Amino acid sequence: MNQPPERPALKTITKTGIYHLRVSKPKVEKVRTWDDGTMSCRVFFMDAEGNCLSQSYGTKYANSLAMMVGKMSGQYVSAFNGQTPEDYVAYVSKAAGKTTETLVEVTPGEPRDGQPTYKYKLTWAKKGQTLTPPDTF
Repeated sequence: MNQPPERPALKTITKTGIYHLRVSKPKVEKVRTWDDGTMSCRVFFMDAEGNCLSQSYGTKYANSLAMMVGKMSGQYVSAFNGQTPEDYVAYVSKAAGKTTETLVEVTPGEPRDGQPTYKYKLTWAKKGQTLTPPDTF
């Protein structure tokens, strides 16, 4: 009987730095459809050491979703124009499982239920360039 490979314990990214993040494929039931017809879902990112974050991406501002999918998948993608949660999952799946060097800038957010929260800004290197961490590293 095959045992699944050991996975490191998950821990929230709390420090600004360069991480090699991988996108997890979202589940269809996690995609929310809003009254105006737009959709959104929290996309989960994780690196090999168990550092992780999640960030919401919606179709109301489709360029940020397209940028994330394009940079993580390594290929150009046009803006999302699907109509169903299944379309959303298929679109994000183009980036799922691929690892990309990402600069994560972390700022503390308002505590929720006594737990600290963080806001993230993700930056990917332009083609042929490397990421440079900010001076406040």
